[in-house]
Amino acid sequence: MLAAATPASARCRQVRRVCMPMSVSVLSGAVAPRVAAVSASTATQPPTCSGRQGSKRHFDAVTTGQFVMPERDLGRHAVDMAITVQDLLELPVLSEARPEVLSGGDLSRRPVRWVHTSEIYEIWPLLRGGEVLLTTGLGLVGASPEATAAYVRALARKEVAALLLELGRTFTRPPEALVVAAVEHGLPLVVLHGVVPFVEVTETVHPLLLDHQVEELRVLERASAEMNRRLVGGDGLPDLVAAVAELCGGLVGLYRMDGTLAAGSDVEDADDAWEVGVGTGPWARLVVTGVGSEHRRLVELCSGSLAVFLAHSDAATVTPSTAAAALLRDLASGRYVSGADIAERASALGLSAQPGKRLLALVVRTTTLTSGRTGTDAVVHAARRVLETCAAAEVDGQVLIAASLPFAELRERLSRLLDSIDAELSATVGGSVSLMTAGATVDDVTGLARSVPQAIEAATLATKLSLRSRLVLASDLGVYDLLSGVVADAELERFVDEQLGPLLGQDARTGSELVRTLDAYLEAGLSKTTAAAALGIRRQTMYARLERISRLLGGLAPDDRQRRTALDLALVTWRMRSSAPAHRPR
Repeated sequence: MLAAATPASARCRQVRRVCMPMSVSVLSGAVAPRVAAVSASTATQPPTCSGRQGSKRHFDAVTTGQFVMPERDLGRHAVDMAITVQDLLELPVLSEARPEVLSGGDLSRRPVRWVHTSEIYEIWPLLRGGEVLLTTGLGLVGASPEATAAYVRALARKEVAALLLELGRTFTRPPEALVVAAVEHGLPLVVLHGVVPFVEVTETVHPLLLDHQVEELRVLERASAEMNRRLVGGDGLPDLVAAVAELCGGLVGLYRMDGTLAAGSDVEDADDAWEVGVGTGPWARLVVTGVGSEHRRLVELCSGSLAVFLAHSDAATVTPSTAAAALLRDLASGRYVSGADIAERASALGLSAQPGKRLLALVVRTTTLTSGRTGTDAVVHAARRVLETCAAAEVDGQVLIAASLPFAELRERLSRLLDSIDAELSATVGGSVSLMTAGATVDDVTGLARSVPQAIEAATLATKLSLRSRLVLASDLGVYDLLSGVVADAELERFVDEQLGPLLGQDARTGSELVRTLDAYLEAGLSKTTAAAALGIRRQTMYARLERISRLLGGLAPDDRQRRTALDLALVTWRMRSSAPAHRPR
């Protein structure tokens, strides 16, 4: 247990939660992801890291044309391994385009995880953070200052590393609203004054990033082995915290939840802290100074090792509810150790494959604040009543559920669950279900690692598209999911222009909303009355719009299957790009 200590002066402004997987197999050496398969693979040869003295990276364009990083030992040097936005701008393929930084501060402290090229306005759902986004700004053409600001705000919330805007093709100068919003939200904005071959940029940068990722995994593997050696060797809490400081190369303090120091250094004015605990019960906060976001995985690994020690010291705090919360949270974030780890933890909760049934994950969002204990309890209670055996917990303001259901009765059982949750909420805290999404059905519990993220992604996409149905299966969004990976493709863009170009042009000039009208008409099954009601217009107005649509498209012919399919596909793509709501009849 944690010994008494003096109050800490550190006031951590940002707290990250690190929860320990419930399986005690972590003690046998499974704290960190294994990297043998990655590090052993040499089928493709990325640029090699050569040993150079000092910590500065450089690009040797004259001799090797390779981005060179010095070899690192464990410890603080792991921070310096990350490729940053500043590094990318110094590559010849980008430096020759005369980059000009308009916002973002010190770009040498902005690590890059990947590089994307996109002209989509609604690109943010496809990003995970740490990306450099290359664009000519085509998706911002005609956008209002408010829409431009919303674009920047969404990228900043996704923690995009930088936005690189090539001038000349779309804009001769950056839109003022773009610059103002980038400065306001702290998003690095770089304009490129020369033509940039985006393909060459990705071909140059991606091998470097992959090379870095493999090296990072090697560092994590060695750190995992060191922490596990100390755990098995019986090191106490002070020794473990000292090991964390040695591995991370900074001052480290472990604080109780009341702010008193339990072990390590009394760190002042820390920017980041990691909660250390099991499931929903944090026991302490780990503070590490002098590290950036690129060091996060190493600190999380060390936090997990400390969580193992603390849980082993006081295992009585582990309950089925905290175990369920820990499992679902780990599945949502991909922080599980292995398939065997998932199976062991799910089995302890009573989740297993059964004859005639399939496992799946659900996301439930309500009109009440689900992070409130009473609201969450209402959802969980209803889920257990309808689904019998299930694991349910609140994660990030929504309830995640893993359950086993008869596949033939899937939609009917989920509809019953939705009604049951509505009734439970009405009888307790009020409110109702605003959305329930289901991931893919899977044959065994290890498949939940796929179903949980799918259910979360389906909830995000369904909310973005403003679908009227409260129950959405991931399979219902198959077309959207298929197009999400190619929505920026030039051929698809030409297809949309061929099918809807005259209507899009007319809407842009006059605000006539002909595309929305056509979308509502097809969604209503060609019922003019239903479509008019969905749009909130009179039937006479609907008739007039359809006549104009037919004239602009050279005939509508919605009864023709081939024509209808082409229009539907074009409208789905348009809806994804514009985030227009689906006009479904009530």
